[in-house]
Amino acid sequence: MAAPLSERPEGQKHMFRLAYGVLALAFWISVAGFVVLIVRPNHSKPIVWSAWKPDTQGLPGAREISLRVASQYRGANGVQLVAVQPHGAQVQGLRLEAIGVRRLSSGGQIDPYIGMYGTDKTLIYAFCGLQTNCGVQGESTPERERALRRAALELSLYSFKYLKGVDQVVSLVQSVKSGGTSAVFLRKDDLIPELRHPLRDTLPLAAAPAADAKDAVEAPVIDALTLSNTFPAHFEPLPDGDAILVLDVENQVSP
Repeated sequence: MAAPLSERPEGQKHMFRLAYGVLALAFWISVAGFVVLIVRPNHSKPIVWSAWKPDTQGLPGAREISLRVASQYRGANGVQLVAVQPHGAQVQGLRLEAIGVRRLSSGGQIDPYIGMYGTDKTLIYAFCGLQTNCGVQGESTPERERALRRAALELSLYSFKYLKGVDQVVSLVQSVKSGGTSAVFLRKDDLIPELRHPLRDTLPLAAAPAADAKDAVEAPVIDALTLSNTFPAHFEPLPDGDAILVLDVENQVSP
């Protein structure tokens, strides 16, 4: 039968005390380490969404964005494709009351609007090419049309990321294909994944390709994000003196 602890040799008692001391020390070291992990600030480098960002808010910030983005888009001859002018929800002095998405029946009859959006947090970018009535120089090609939609996407992403109070962006473009006005209508809620990751994840090319250059890298993403949101567009006056921007679904552009 084992002797009581009080009757054990002094050396054995000393070993027990030493073992208990080591266990206690290990416990308090682990507690201290846990506390340090909790209170220590996270010094990991934050994700940088883009290498550049505007310095101001509102329309001044939108002008910074438009100047930077538009200058990146050029034809094969090196000439800038379009100038881009930002403005609020107004057109030709009329307040833009709403953006209406309208479906046309196969017989050309006008059906009721299938979507109506307010314009309180809407930013408009008007593209103006070098031709008559702001037409874009050059023949219509899928690559050139895609380049304009890429510019609209880039403008929208910068605006959603850095400008406060912008939830919708309409980019108005004089279509190369038809000569009419097209609207690329993008909403912030639809681009949340792209806004959570760096811009280079969405548009990985270091610079916008020339307007007629083939682009197998970005084309699928650009088409997926913009093609179904690009509409022939026109303004209709309202009885109260305001206007509505009408987007026709059945006349959407095709790839």
